Amino acid sequence: MGAFGRLVLAPRSALEIICASALHQSGPVSDAEKKPTLLIIDDDKPIRRLLARVAERSGFEVDTAKDGFEAVEMIGKKPYDIAIVDLMMPRLSGYELLQKISVFDPRPVVLVATALMNSDVAHLDDSMVRRVIRKPFDIHAVATALVETAREIAESRAAGTLTETMKILAPQAAAEPVAGPAGEAPAKPETKSKPLPPGGKIE
Repeated sequence: MGAFGRLVLAPRSALEIICASALHQSGPVSDAEKKPTLLIIDDDKPIRRLLARVAERSGFEVDTAKDGFEAVEMIGKKPYDIAIVDLMMPRLSGYELLQKISVFDPRPVVLVATALMNSDVAHLDDSMVRRVIRKPFDIHAVATALVETAREIAESRAAGTLTETMKILAPQAAAEPVAGPAGEAPAKPETKSKPLPPGGKIE
């Protein structure tokens, strides 16, 4: 994660309330559906634990990796539907990890976690990176992004194609289109998420 943010943890009971609220807002993946698989890659353990809790409560099967090298090994052994990648990591950065992920087949759809500006992430391969989640995190927005991405993947697979549109997910804001298929206008912005309860934000 580097110097781009620090984690402010609420008490466990409050954190559970926040996660439950986020799950209610986004709507979990149906029990009738196969659980989508998610790999969270971040060098900050509290971040991994928090994101894993949000994802599990949203209906995902979750694994975590502490760095890019561990992530590459795990992806080589098990296919994942989605990966959350922190761009700023020691040893193997998120940018380098994306290059390594690109050679896998099948490969996960990537959600990037970063505090970098739009201009710094605009060159990311939007055939891999579906959304950019802004730090500090909005828990509601993260849960919504995961559920929507999983549903988009399922719908695209059923139709035989995957949408290659990257979106920016700002704190307490909806995903905004950054790029789209050639010749198409950007999608309309989605409805903004509701503010978090006090103490429910990663800073």
